Amino acid sequence: MSFRREPNPNRNFPTFCPYCSGEDLWPNEETDFAWKCGECLRVFEVKFHGQDDPQSAPAAAPSTEEALQASLRKHGHTAVMKEGNR
Repeated sequence: MSFRREPNPNRNFPTFCPYCSGEDLWPNEETDFAWKCGECLRVFEVKFHGQDDPQSAPAAAPSTEEALQASLRKHGHTAVMKEGNR
């Protein structure tokens, strides 16, 4: 008979205690997501709920050449710009 339960693959591992910033953290039996700080003896949960989709898609990034030409144009360096971008 084993008293150890199966590990929870959804348990996020915190790097520090949110209360005292201690790093002596251990999984706790309260819930599947609970952690106990060995320094301040507090028990807390860490859950990742996901990430929302953005309201609108980001604009396409300019190519390296386009970004270089825009920077040159912005700073007044017309002598080294390509002929088509003047």
